[in-house]
Amino acid sequence: MQSVAEELRPLWEALDGTESADALEVAVLTCQRRAGALVMQALAQEAICRREQAQLHVCCGKAMDNESRRAKTVVTVVGTVRLKRRYYRCLACGKRRFPADEWLGWRGDFSHQVQGLVTWQCSSLPYREALEGLEKMAGLELSLLAAENMVARWGKEELTCAPYQERVEQELVIEIDGTKAHLEDGWREIKVAACFSYDRDDPQRPPEAVSYTADWESAEQFRETLWQEALARGVTTARSLAVIGDGAPWVWEMASHLFPYAEQILDWYHLTEHLWTAGKIVHGDGTPETEALVEQWKTEVWEGRSEGVEEHLRELVAAGTDDASNTLRKCADYLRTHQARLRYHLFRQQGWPLASGVVEGACKHVVGQRFKRQSTRWTKAGARAVLHLRLDRLNGRWPARSELIRRAA
Repeated sequence: MQSVAEELRPLWEALDGTESADALEVAVLTCQRRAGALVMQALAQEAICRREQAQLHVCCGKAMDNESRRAKTVVTVVGTVRLKRRYYRCLACGKRRFPADEWLGWRGDFSHQVQGLVTWQCSSLPYREALEGLEKMAGLELSLLAAENMVARWGKEELTCAPYQERVEQELVIEIDGTKAHLEDGWREIKVAACFSYDRDDPQRPPEAVSYTADWESAEQFRETLWQEALARGVTTARSLAVIGDGAPWVWEMASHLFPYAEQILDWYHLTEHLWTAGKIVHGDGTPETEALVEQWKTEVWEGRSEGVEEHLRELVAAGTDDASNTLRKCADYLRTHQARLRYHLFRQQGWPLASGVVEGACKHVVGQRFKRQSTRWTKAGARAVLHLRLDRLNGRWPARSELIRRAA
């Protein structure tokens, strides 16, 4: 520690000549970072020496040969440090090891903590913007390629959550939707699901413990992804379950396959969009008659009389009111297809939510904020790595991701 103090003395003396408060802050910050790096270097070197003296490294049933000490320069969150650690080689099989690197969890030129900071930032911000922020706030300077390599390694594998790791305490709601992002082969639909605890005895209480899953897999592949997340949330022991979605057939095929016992609820706002589209065919866009007709239809469906709205639509079709696109007939078919999912009067009595606002929000902040920026193009591997990291961050599973990478170092 005395040598550290000696190295810091010139920096400390230089502070006396600082003229402005801003310059003083910058000078003190520089001194702080330099001090941190020196202390880190001294303590880490001492710890490495103690561990190397205390441990015997074995391979192929025999002690490995200690060939030499080799230097390693690593960027840490407190600055750049240079350490010497022993290099071991097995005379039998030729395997080489740096045990100190394994203990420290350092891979390449950056510490585990630095890699965690970089990947955390890049999961939310474009690479260049994330790196600019890290340089300004933490004094970390690294290349775009280095950041991309870190993200690729940290986010390569999907984090597997053990079943029942995050069991719900009340009822469970699963909302399913889709959004689009531009990947290397064009625009692709990214399927998104949100799982959350819900208290039907207090419907005004906001959703709790929300977790997300997303990918651009096929519906069959995403089915397995969603099932693993549902297991992690304790779907098999939840007191009751509801699935909410729009009219996409793949949503309800997936819901029926995975959760056959769940209440299926068609998102109220998607339904009303269909009613408005049909109403404009009957009385035109923006007319009082259209507004009155749609409000009448909405009231009937809200009160559990969707069959009456369907019958009215088919009467209009029979009278020749439909357009060339068969909008009224399609709306009537839509109501018939989702008839069991339109029992809003019963769903309200049971305390279930009637809209898929949570997953629609997820489409924006899980996917849109990171993947739909102007002029952004993604490779599939890069997009999947960032998506894995973003989901872990939003789901509160970053510590598990960090530990997984540390063990693999």
